[in-house]
Amino acid sequence: MNGAAQWTTAVILGALVLGPPCRAEARPVGAGLQASHPDLAPAAVLQQINALLGREDFAAARTALAAALTDHPRDPALHNLAGVAEAENHAFASAESHFLTAIRIAPREGAPYENLGRLYQERSAEDPTARPKALDTYRRLLAVQPANAEGLYQSGFLLTLDGDFAAARARLERLPADVRRQPNIQAVLAIDLAGTGDGRGAAAAVRTLLADPGLSAPDVLAVMPAFEHLKDDEVPRLLLEGLDRRGLSTADTLQALAGVAMRHERYRDARATLERAIALGDPRAPVLIDLARAADKLGDHEGALGYLAHARDLEPSNPTVHFLFGIVCVELNLGSEAYESLKKAVALAPDNALMNYAIGAVSMFRHEPSESLPYFEKYIALAPADPRGRFALGVARFHSGQFDAAAADLREAVRFPQTAAGAHYFLGRIARQANDLETARREIDAALALYSQYAEAWAELGLIQARSGDYAEAQRSLDRAVAIEPDNYAAAVNLAMLYGRTKDPRQEAQAARLEALQAKRAEQAQEFLRIIEVVR
Repeated sequence: MNGAAQWTTAVILGALVLGPPCRAEARPVGAGLQASHPDLAPAAVLQQINALLGREDFAAARTALAAALTDHPRDPALHNLAGVAEAENHAFASAESHFLTAIRIAPREGAPYENLGRLYQERSAEDPTARPKALDTYRRLLAVQPANAEGLYQSGFLLTLDGDFAAARARLERLPADVRRQPNIQAVLAIDLAGTGDGRGAAAAVRTLLADPGLSAPDVLAVMPAFEHLKDDEVPRLLLEGLDRRGLSTADTLQALAGVAMRHERYRDARATLERAIALGDPRAPVLIDLARAADKLGDHEGALGYLAHARDLEPSNPTVHFLFGIVCVELNLGSEAYESLKKAVALAPDNALMNYAIGAVSMFRHEPSESLPYFEKYIALAPADPRGRFALGVARFHSGQFDAAAADLREAVRFPQTAAGAHYFLGRIARQANDLETARREIDAALALYSQYAEAWAELGLIQARSGDYAEAQRSLDRAVAIEPDNYAAAVNLAMLYGRTKDPRQEAQAARLEALQAKRAEQAQEFLRIIEVVR
């Protein structure tokens, strides 16, 4: 629904509906007709109440309605007007009751259906049952008034939001041609045409819409929730870019336009568009979160942290902000900071599977790896179909020294393509811990057969080969690990060990290299502190 509710205050009398589908003055009712309906209030009373509603004197209108309903409890027009007054007073239950009573008394009249439908639409943001109720109300309206423009448009709009494009299109195409040309209807129709595969018709509807001098941002804002049901971004892009060319963009439409750019991996464009959204008014956390995602994709992790720190100040109880902050810290190898942020995210959203997984992964590499076990167990309970949970639990048990339990989890993870290589790798490490080098070599070979660019597995293979006395092969494996990932810590450690064992002249340089990798992590932590100081 677009804008504030426009209540239908038409007088209802028998089979007569007076007034268009918007707030309007009630027309006088003929004396002879009124006399034949003793249950109905006099026309003068209805006109007086309608005038009070028109002046937005809702307190006086409610007082007059209470008196009139005492004398005429079965007047559907009075109940319709009472519903309007109660709705304006935010008394939802009372308004609903009055509209339903009006429908029950005069089931073929349109006004109470229209008002009840609008009432439910206004409640839909806070009540998930309200939108289906609105759609059912418009269905009942069209059963008694098949050409009712309000019923056709609003039901088409709601069906569009639900992604039922064919049914929505059928409703809108029943509207008169001049009504269909209205900007808000053209916006909905463009989405329906795109959703039913009529790209040419959708483009034509977009052109008509964008050429209309009456176009406003709410016309596009209203249909944005339906974008997620479309197969591609073409019509949303045309709508949002056209709105922007007309100088009608809002922070919300710019954020949506940036979302299109993000989905097409145009992160620089997305960031620039989001910066424009920020410039339109006070920064909002959702825009800052999207800015952080764009910056992170561009490799600007420090910038991403800055955006997220600002968002965290605005919404300190938003778990997504803490989660993303923690993830960026992980990317910067800032384990302690990542842990604190992810722990806060899980405290705020304890049943979020991904957040449990992330805090488990970070906890694994802290002082006590077993701290991660409950988080991975929770992840498995929340996402039982995802084999990554079982794999992660196996890895956590490995790092906790629970090798038998870890092996059982990892053998389960071997069965799934997305976790097989990692599971073989850790099974190899378990075998090497038990000094079963033959089994260890077999498991690592299996891991590398599945993923030849697995730097950690090449580093482990080099260690196994060195333990077996095959130093030349160990050198080749470790060189391969470094070629794949120059800063691989396990490869650096194992090379230092190999050079020490073979008295290689490169031993001193490798020790310095290892020390530099450790110092780099410390330097990143100091840089993190400077970033936080700047954004606070």
